[in-house]
Amino acid sequence: MPDWFRRPAPAVAPEGAFTKCTTCGAILYTKDFERDFKVCIKCGHHHRLTADERIAITADEGSFVEFGRRELRSEDFLQFPGYVDKLVAGEDGDDPRTDGLVTGVATLSGQPCVLAISDFEWGRLAGTMGSVFGEKFARAADRALDEKSALITFCASGGARMQEGLTSLMQMAKTSLSVAQLDRAKVPYIVVLTNPSTGGAVASYASLGDVIYAEPGATVGLSGERVAAQAQSVKPPANYRTAEFMQEHGQLDKIIARKDLTTTLAKTLAFLGS
Repeated sequence: MPDWFRRPAPAVAPEGAFTKCTTCGAILYTKDFERDFKVCIKCGHHHRLTADERIAITADEGSFVEFGRRELRSEDFLQFPGYVDKLVAGEDGDDPRTDGLVTGVATLSGQPCVLAISDFEWGRLAGTMGSVFGEKFARAADRALDEKSALITFCASGGARMQEGLTSLMQMAKTSLSVAQLDRAKVPYIVVLTNPSTGGAVASYASLGDVIYAEPGATVGLSGERVAAQAQSVKPPANYRTAEFMQEHGQLDKIIARKDLTTTLAKTLAFLGS
C-alpha cells in the first residue's frame, strides 16, 4: 500500500511545551508564559514564582549575592509527624538551602538593597515562618542597618509554622523588632505581598513596611479560608481576602503588575534615598 494511504501518526507536543493556567484553565505556550513572568495573558493571574525566579526578574543581572544559605538548620524539637521529611525535601538538590527564606544583597537599577524573599514551595512548607526563618530575617535587617541599604521583602507565606509551635509564634515579635530597628535608624523597609500572604506573616513583618505593594489578585489575610469561615458571624464581602480589598481599605499602598514591579521598586528606592 502506498504511504500516502496510511494514516499519519498523531502529533505529540514535547513534554513541558504547554502550561495550563490554574485560574482560567487557558493552555499557554510555556516559553511565552515564562517570558511574561508567569502571568496568564488570558486572565492576568499571577502564578507563584520560586525565590530564584523572583531574584532573576528583580535584581540587576549578576548583582545578587546570597548570604545565610546553609548556616542555620531547623530542628524537629516537638517531634511533629512528617516535619523531618519536609525539611529533608527542602534540602534536596546539588546546592540546597536549609530554609524557605532567601536573603542576600543586590542592586536594583544600580541602587543597593538587601533582599529577603519567601519561597512558598520550599520543603512543601508553604513559606511558613519558623525559628530559622525569623533568624534569617533578623540577620537581613541587621545587614541593611550595617550597610544603610533598604530592606525589600517579598512575602509568600501561610503564616507561622505550626510544626514549631510557640517558637514559631515568637518569630512574629522577633521580626517586628527588627523592623522597628530599621525604622529608628531611618533605613527604608519595603514589603511586596504576593500570593498568598496570610497568618503570622501578615500579623508581623509583612504589614510594617514604610511602603507596602502587592501583586494583583494576591490572597492577603490573617487566616486561611476555612478558618475564616468558621469564625464568621456575618457574611463578609466576596473579595475581602484579596489585595484589592486591602488597598480599598488603606492596608497597602499600591497594587503593581509583575511586569512593572522592578521599575516601581527602583523608583521607590530612589525616592526614599536608599
